[in-house]
Amino acid sequence: MARNIAFGRIQEDMNKTSFFKILADEDLSSESMRLIPNEFWRRSECKNLPPKVTLKVAWGSSWTVNLSPFMGCYLMERKGWEKFLNDNHLGDNEFLTFTNEGNNCITVDIFQKNCIEILKPLNTSSSIVKNEEMSCVDPVIAESKKKVDSNVYGASSSSSSAATFSLTIKKSHLTVLSIPVTFAKEHMPKVRTKFVIHDPKGKPWEVVYVPSNGSKLFSSGWRFLTNGYGLAVGDLCTFRLVRPREMVLEVLHASS
Repeated sequence: MARNIAFGRIQEDMNKTSFFKILADEDLSSESMRLIPNEFWRRSECKNLPPKVTLKVAWGSSWTVNLSPFMGCYLMERKGWEKFLNDNHLGDNEFLTFTNEGNNCITVDIFQKNCIEILKPLNTSSSIVKNEEMSCVDPVIAESKKKVDSNVYGASSSSSSAATFSLTIKKSHLTVLSIPVTFAKEHMPKVRTKFVIHDPKGKPWEVVYVPSNGSKLFSSGWRFLTNGYGLAVGDLCTFRLVRPREMVLEVLHASS
């Protein structure tokens, strides 16, 4: 079995065990990303494999994730793991430590790639966010939230002057999205860039745009967006560029 770079060395803190992951894979739901090392449980207070665990973060929120055995280790099942990542807007090379607190509870400490620990949620449903509350939030999202009650989703988002492209979702688009080359050449940046994509009501997702000679892709973060929108093969998607690094996505579902 190949060495898994998502894991750090197992560390012991008194009677607790811990390990870390770096969210750097293209597929954050891969088996390597969902794997819990066997030693994490053998040295912990848990004598037997629990059917599920609770992932708890610094601000008190928690997520229940089912477990299943896998090649002598244990996997966090995809649905619960993806919800944890999606709810916390993770997927941009964050560093996560997992510590066994006993009673099937695992505390997760989250550090951004700039090494700053995230101590409060990165997203809020409030349309008014104080500046001091945005200290851990990416500047693109912070700017979007401060202006969520502005005209971004009104006249400007429907303006005929806004650059748009539309496509019908194929099976391959549910993992990464290939952007039309003509649109990309005229309107997209020439280097890897983080975008914020909103639904028409203003809910944001972070997606990484990756240009190369052969393709122009929305890659890391795109899968969480497809889950959040409930995208399926045959859906018609219209992307509207409202700022240099910001889009609004409108979806006409094939099933509707």
